[in-house]
Amino acid sequence: MWPIDHRGRWDGFGYYGLGFLDDLLWALLLLGLLTLVIVLGVRLLRSPVNGKNPFPATDRALEIARERYAKGEISQAEYETLKKNLGG
Repeated sequence: MWPIDHRGRWDGFGYYGLGFLDDLLWALLLLGLLTLVIVLGVRLLRSPVNGKNPFPATDRALEIARERYAKGEISQAEYETLKKNLGG
């Protein structure tokens, strides 16, 4: 008969476990997964759905394109191309 530990797991034939470290590692894994879910949830809530652009550099690039168009440095076709490429 193979020995079974206090949690009902089989400890024979090559599996010896890590004692309390085994439980600690599982707890850390679950804590990490929970943290990942929370972080992704927060990022999802900060998505463009509520009016904020998650890519502020794109907003700045569009602003620069508008300024250049207003100064006459680029044509309307160039401005429209930039606007389309930048997602504006």
